[in-house]
Amino acid sequence: MRIHELVQKLIDQALDDVHTALPARVEQFDPTTLRGEVVPLVKRKMEKDGEPVPLPPILDVPFWMPKAGPFVLRLPVRRGDVVLLVFSERALDYLLVDGQPQDPRLRRRHALDDAIAIPGLLHMGEGALPGDHAGDVALFDRATGNKIVLKASGDCVIHVPAGRIYLADESAGEAAARGTSLKEWLDNHQHPYSWTPGAGSSTTGPPTSPSPEPSKKVFLE
Repeated sequence: MRIHELVQKLIDQALDDVHTALPARVEQFDPTTLRGEVVPLVKRKMEKDGEPVPLPPILDVPFWMPKAGPFVLRLPVRRGDVVLLVFSERALDYLLVDGQPQDPRLRRRHALDDAIAIPGLLHMGEGALPGDHAGDVALFDRATGNKIVLKASGDCVIHVPAGRIYLADESAGEAAARGTSLKEWLDNHQHPYSWTPGAGSSTTGPPTSPSPEPSKKVFLE
């Protein structure tokens, strides 16, 4: 073997253990700790003439979620979801203890064991996302059609064809009134009445004063 071939082989072997970013499939996820188990979506030849084999599962992987102060946006990560793995420059064992700078103690660099998972990687088998609201901020459920949209115009759309909208908590049992329908009923309401002595009865006319106008900001279907 020539010297340049030997050097190249040594470089290739070293780079095989230097990991930067890879797609992976979720096998398990704990929503309380934001950690889970993933399997990288890449196969690797362990022998020169051998068949490529899958990389082993990576355990106890921290998942990135938008978080600041007491606020957290937690996505419902499920088994089979595809995520992007990025690999820490140094071992994570002691670096995610309390948010303070720490001595990593271990010599690992860019190792498989030090992956961080970022949800949201779309693979081609999932097809395309809906094209509506492409210029807006949208949170939507592809399975039910439910969506919340912050439109560039300043409007906010909450569209829930499946399920209900609860204000306060899920035990709420009082339904919201529909403003326009309620106003029409109040402004045209009539009811029978009776009087004594000289027993008689009749029906009232509609109110002489209109009811308050419904909201100009909130609209119900």
